[in-house]
Order: sequence, then structure tokens, then C-alpha cells
Amino acid sequence: MVNYYASHRAPAILSQNKDREIGRVFAEYKDNLVIIAGETKQEHTYLIPKNKVDHYGDKRVYLNISENSLKEFEFH
Repeated sequence: MVNYYASHRAPAILSQNKDREIGRVFAEYKDNLVIIAGETKQEHTYLIPKNKVDHYGDKRVYLNISENSLKEFEFH
């Protein structure tokens, strides 16, 4: 199911704040989702473990992480 979301560049949303899109799912890497904010500028790249996915729906991926913990998943 995740391949569908990566191939369609599904928005990644924080479950706690349904209005907060952190980027789009670009790929899967091992047990992680690669999420990129800012497709042209690549402002942030996140490597988020699949076990942090709360649910899928409405062509979106909802993540069970807080805004404050987002930095720990940032990939440099």
C-alpha cells in the first residue's frame, strides 16, 4: 500500500495536527518512508520509520509523531 502513496507523491500529515503537511512521500527505503518538503527546493528531507504511520486515508499518509519530534527524523 505504501508504494501507491510514494508513486502518487501522497502528502504526509501529522495525525495530531491534521492541517500540518510536512511534505510528500517520495520513496520507501528499508523500513522507512522518505518524505521531502519543498519538491523544487528540497527544504527538508525526513526518513520516518513505517511504524510511525498512524493510518492511510484520503490519498494521504498520517504520521503518529509530534511537531516537536520532527527534527529527530530529519535526514541531512
